[in-house]
Amino acid sequence: MYDYLVSDLTNSSVLTMFADRLLEFPLQRPHIPHARCLLVSEKEESKAVAQELGMGVLAWEGELSEADLLPHLAWVDPVAQATHQLYLFDMGNVVVKNITMLGKIARAWKLDRNEFFTDYLHYEFPLMEGEFSSSQYWEHVYKVFGVKVEGDPFYDCFSPVFNEEIVSLVKALRKGGKRVVCASNTIDPHWRILSDMGALSLFDAVYASHEMHLTKPSKAFFLSILSQEAAEPDSAYFIDDNEENITRARAMGISSLLYADRSGRNAGKRISEAFASVL
Repeated sequence: MYDYLVSDLTNSSVLTMFADRLLEFPLQRPHIPHARCLLVSEKEESKAVAQELGMGVLAWEGELSEADLLPHLAWVDPVAQATHQLYLFDMGNVVVKNITMLGKIARAWKLDRNEFFTDYLHYEFPLMEGEFSSSQYWEHVYKVFGVKVEGDPFYDCFSPVFNEEIVSLVKALRKGGKRVVCASNTIDPHWRILSDMGALSLFDAVYASHEMHLTKPSKAFFLSILSQEAAEPDSAYFIDDNEENITRARAMGISSLLYADRSGRNAGKRISEAFASVL
């Protein structure tokens, strides 16, 4: 997702809708990170230059709609509408916060932080998809790092707390007759803690990656939930803190809000503006 649109076009009415974030290409503002810019152009030379600079590129072929742009714009959040009947909430960093644990684990077991983090990333998705258990991972850590851990650090070092702002929104939506579900990338030890603290009971239904054997941002993850909920993409609204997940959902036609302090906008302000009619 991107914070700015850049273009060398002079005749696009669609682009003028985003005039407050529209910049001329070549970019004249060196303080703006190229990686946060999306170029819209019909010129192959411009597209090649933009790609070399690390910009995103969206080809212009004479026709471009607002719907073509919206999935890529980090600062635009859809307003909740009466047509939205199904709401999907991510769990970590949305419904609950204080979810970081890898640093705690590295300190507790005197593991080299960088080496441990790098190693974990290789196993993160197999763990979240339920293809690799936490006990298997700690056996792997023993073989690689020579450190034999006790218990399950994924459980012992995970101490989430409720994000009351979002909890209130979930309750308000359900009170208003909306169907509200959790759609989470997670692992079994975390899910057990979330269940014990009452986080899962906030929802009409919960969908966990390790039980589905699917993870965001895969299209299959969202399609599975929509199928089980008998819902169409345009009737759903998704809230997540991860840009990749939001981009995927938007590309599928699901209205989606990036719950993060990004693009000069506070996460709480995003929620209050998008759900002004609910809160």
